[in-house]
Formats: sequence, C-alpha cells, structure tokens
Amino acid sequence: MIQRILVTDDGTEVSNRALKIASEIAIPCKAQLILFHVVDLIEDPNTMIFGNNKELIEKAKMMNIGTTIENRWSKRAQKTIKRLSEQGITTESMCVTGSAEEKILECAKAKRVDMIVMGSSNRLQGLSKIKALNSVTRRVSELADCPVLIVH
Repeated sequence: MIQRILVTDDGTEVSNRALKIASEIAIPCKAQLILFHVVDLIEDPNTMIFGNNKELIEKAKMMNIGTTIENRWSKRAQKTIKRLSEQGITTESMCVTGSAEEKILECAKAKRVDMIVMGSSNRLQGLSKIKALNSVTRRVSELADCPVLIVH
C-alpha cells in the first residue's frame, strides 16, 4: 500500500505534470505527498575584497540567489499545499540545498517513502531514452529503494 509519495518539484511544466500524476495516485490511496525541491550549492567567494574583478563580483551577487530561490519555491509550495488540501491530500514540503540526486535519495530513505515521482523532459524513444535521461532522474531511478515513476 502506498502511504507516502515523494514528488520532486523544480518549477517546470514537467514537474507540474508529475505532481498531477502523484495527486491522482495519492487520492485513492489516501497517501501523503512530500513536495521536494533541491537548490544547487553555490560557492562563496574566497575573499570579500573584489576590486574590479567582475567574476568575483558576479559570484558575490549569486550568493543570495539560493535564499531567493528557496523563498520563491516556498510560496509556490504553499499554494500547491492549499490546492492539494482542498482535494483531501495531506502534504509536506521540503526545500534543501545540495546535490539533487543525493538529497532526493536521502529524503526518500529518511521519510520511508513508498514511491518517488519525478519529471523528465527527455523526448527520445526506446533504449536511448533510458540512456539519455538526465543524470539526476537516471541515478535516482537506479539507486532508489522504492519504485520511481518518471513522468514526461
């Protein structure tokens, strides 16, 4: 029986489709959805003395982007949770920083999810489709301890 479904969400249309499919699975099972977003690590510049070094200045500007992404995703997650709640689906949201495949697998294990639902926009056919799946989707599907549903 499916009780917990981890749904990765990167804000893309294919993520929206994955969420829709996960919702359709969750309703009859009365399963909880865990909305999961990963923010890539952004390195801090080694020095705060930039001078005219444009590369370091740009890197410093990017330091705040992680927080901005988290805040934007949090607002998106709140709207999604409200919509899902109206459908009778219990939902939890998580936003973490790090390597996407590692964090997805860690969360799946820690939360003891019964299924992972992920989006992949790859449009190839047959065996080449499996080989060409973006590395995060492919690695999660290979290493997860539970079924992984890949939505296109």
